[in-house]
Amino acid sequence: MSGKLIIMGVLAVGFGATSYVAGNHYLESQTQARLNELESNRTEQQNIELSKIVVATEELRFGQTIEPEMLKLVDWPEDSQPEGGFSSIDDVIAKGDRRAIQTILPGEPVLAAKVTGENSRAGLAGIISDGMRAVTIPVNMVNGVGGFVQPGDRVDLVLTSEDNESEETVAKIIMENVKVLSVDQDAGSRSSTAKVAQSVTLETDTQGAQKIALANNVGSISLLLRSVGDASAANAGTVNSDNLNGSNKGFLSFLQSEATTTSVRVVYGDESKNVTVRIEKQKKDNNNNN
Repeated sequence: MSGKLIIMGVLAVGFGATSYVAGNHYLESQTQARLNELESNRTEQQNIELSKIVVATEELRFGQTIEPEMLKLVDWPEDSQPEGGFSSIDDVIAKGDRRAIQTILPGEPVLAAKVTGENSRAGLAGIISDGMRAVTIPVNMVNGVGGFVQPGDRVDLVLTSEDNESEETVAKIIMENVKVLSVDQDAGSRSSTAKVAQSVTLETDTQGAQKIALANNVGSISLLLRSVGDASAANAGTVNSDNLNGSNKGFLSFLQSEATTTSVRVVYGDESKNVTVRIEKQKKDNNNNN
């Protein structure tokens, strides 16, 4: 009996030692693999070429003069450098005051497209794209989308006017996907709350500016606010009063339509009831016309 116990003890010790060695070997191999992976990642990171770029240290608002303490240099991957970035703080301010023409958030790169030139004012002219024009139209609570239009939004323009031929009131989209430059005199800030404005300034080309000026005189212009990133065509035609009830015969045509049925009372002895019958049009008698 004691011999069997000794053999079982020896086997248990042997199995335990084998498991210990195998476990240590596995852990060492996993640890080494992880170290190799980290070393590989470190090598790849070291191979990434970095360069300096100027970013904002605080929020820069429209029209604000940019001071050196508002900027700092950070490392940026060379192959991901944004267009129009500055590689030194002196490049931003050394040759004269610059002002922000768009809101720049903390940590965001300062780009040439978001600041004025040296000693330039941050007026509306500084944010109009090359070859484009700014035109202002009056708005109110209704045609201004309840005050939810803000600088940077995109809108469609609907003209409501009287048709020269039919003398009916018609509505038609005359321009699509037009950029809003400013609301009243505010061109740089966006708000989470509605602001009922009296005017909206839009960016368009010369022909578009002429269309807006003409439309403002011949009728009223309403704004249709687009969702962010929506650049699809509206594909909408002219709408008049005939379209309000889904009919092609006109909004009040039912008042002028000729009746096709009538109700008559039929008497059967002591009983009577109303019966609907069709009205037959009388045919012309050609003989009577001769």
